[in-house]
Amino acid sequence: MTTRGLPLVSHLLFTDGSVNPEQRLGVGACLLLPASFLADSAGEIDRSELTRGCLYRRFSDTSSTELELQTLLWGLSIYREQVVPADCGGLRLYSDSQCITGLAGRRERLEVQGFSAARSGKILANAPLYRAFFAASDELGFEVVKLVGHCRKADRDKVQQIFAVVDQYARRELGHWLGEARAVGNSSDVEIATRFH
Repeated sequence: MTTRGLPLVSHLLFTDGSVNPEQRLGVGACLLLPASFLADSAGEIDRSELTRGCLYRRFSDTSSTELELQTLLWGLSIYREQVVPADCGGLRLYSDSQCITGLAGRRERLEVQGFSAARSGKILANAPLYRAFFAASDELGFEVVKLVGHCRKADRDKVQQIFAVVDQYARRELGHWLGEARAVGNSSDVEIATRFH
């Protein structure tokens, strides 16, 4: 059985990022779940269980759009490590990033223009990330679902509840990192290596 030409979804990947634009520091968070999680968990979800499943990574010299792409690509690498090729089912990605959810529709134009700006002809700053996204899309054939970010708790369905956990996790970890930076006195002195929970 397929959905819109894609294999039946076996896994769900939620990604979100939180960035401090002044310091250009960001934290990406992701959560990989079996698709059966949505059917198995009735009513309210166990937030603590989901939080334990979240992973995070720190990124320096980044912007909000760049961070969303970096986080998604990192999440896909986790999916490859943990699932592919043992499971040939489909993957559904959840994001509130307009850039990510709109990339498929921009692909042809980006490729025709050589990932360059139409007016200046300069290569787009995020061109390598766009190329990596399209390569991953070709390889994995994932589906991207746009979520409304920061909706009222009363309006959240199960998917929105899960996404809210990932969003809050990213913001919390960024707060921790910025707190470390303040304690050290200079954000450049803080370890920027990949950090996993």
